Amino acid sequence: MDREWQIGKTLAECNSYMLDNQIDCDVTFRVGESREVIRAHKYVLGSRSAVFYAMLYGPLAEKEDILITDMEPHTFKSLLKYIYTDDVTLSGDDVLAVMHAANKYAMVGLEDKCVNFLMENLTAENVCSVLESAHCFNKETVRSHCVEFIKDAPGAFEAENFLSLCSECLGKVLLLDDLVMNEEEIFHRAMDWASLQCQNSQLEDTGLNRRNVLGSCLYCIRFPIMNMHFFNDTVCKTDILSEKEIQDVTRQMEEVQICQTKFCVRKRRGTDQYICKRFSYDRIDVKWGRKTGRIDFYVDVKIILTGLLLYGGPGNGLDMVDVYAALEDCDHDRVLTDVTKQVNVEPEKTIFKLKFPNSIKLEPDVRYSVFVQKNGWDSHWGDAGMASVVTQNVNFYFLTTYKSEQTNRARGLIPGLLFTKGYPSNSEESLGVKRKHDDSVPFTAC
Repeated sequence: MDREWQIGKTLAECNSYMLDNQIDCDVTFRVGESREVIRAHKYVLGSRSAVFYAMLYGPLAEKEDILITDMEPHTFKSLLKYIYTDDVTLSGDDVLAVMHAANKYAMVGLEDKCVNFLMENLTAENVCSVLESAHCFNKETVRSHCVEFIKDAPGAFEAENFLSLCSECLGKVLLLDDLVMNEEEIFHRAMDWASLQCQNSQLEDTGLNRRNVLGSCLYCIRFPIMNMHFFNDTVCKTDILSEKEIQDVTRQMEEVQICQTKFCVRKRRGTDQYICKRFSYDRIDVKWGRKTGRIDFYVDVKIILTGLLLYGGPGNGLDMVDVYAALEDCDHDRVLTDVTKQVNVEPEKTIFKLKFPNSIKLEPDVRYSVFVQKNGWDSHWGDAGMASVVTQNVNFYFLTTYKSEQTNRARGLIPGLLFTKGYPSNSEESLGVKRKHDDSVPFTAC
């Protein structure tokens, strides 16, 4: 070791050098399941953290090696790096663990860094984990940010960590008016959540037990705005509702006058979802062997794009195949959202839906591009594509892309787009009084 190593170094660099080289360390920690030995300096720890000060200098100060079992060694090292240098390197894999360590040892500055990192790096895949952690650490700003993010991230419901939400966080999500999802999708994921809770509590997976574990969250599901066939054929058969509740919901669906029901009848933003189909013919007689496709388009009013349609096909004997799809802003040359997914291509199914993890608000007269890459099968394809299509008073204009992706406006493997218009502009339309067998008739407000 250089005898004059301090020369030319800042205070943070000197601290880091002493820690990294274990110079004159006077406290030893054994961390994680492996009991990895990590040494540090009492003075530095005590000067930065009231928790460490009490642990090292208080009346009940530790005299022997200190055992830390609730975090991994790499997390504890990140904590020490911040204590010694006021700097830390965070990643999506460890930020929640580091935030837990910062909270435990009262390192407010490090907690703030973790919070900022989380809020800047939310995805549909991690937002539920972040929401649950924010709830545990009482970080209301982060919790509110996560809830706002989920409004436009239906992929959060498909993420595995959605099932790990506590009932309070689940309720906050299910209460959202702004979810860009239909109620049938929301119901299915709520049932998945309830089934896992039954399993974790060693309860039989029955309708009554699902109802019990859902508690008040059950009344956040808007049964009256569901498709009537779905309600009768799926919901009623789960035995999750009482006979009276089924009768009340059914009357609300069938009758013109307002009925008393415990369930909200106000439509969510994504209740009405529409399809814009651009081909005149679906060619199921000839296989489309090309693996990529792209189509450019723009719209004349603001909409929310939720996904796209793709052609299925014979499947080539494969049960699951890989698909990648992306939505790009051509004017700014950036990807707005993308998805990689394994899908089941049923031979008899001509077209299937592929949802994006994030719903994207499209502005009028901006050129967008949808790109698709499929692996593993020869699909059907579309012919006689239309230059413009009007769906729900939205004008879609389709253009042959300037990027060669083996498709064009006239033909290809992207038959259409999925979208919603958000809340109706007319309050009477959004607060209508009747809805029967289709999904387009609005409902009475709560």
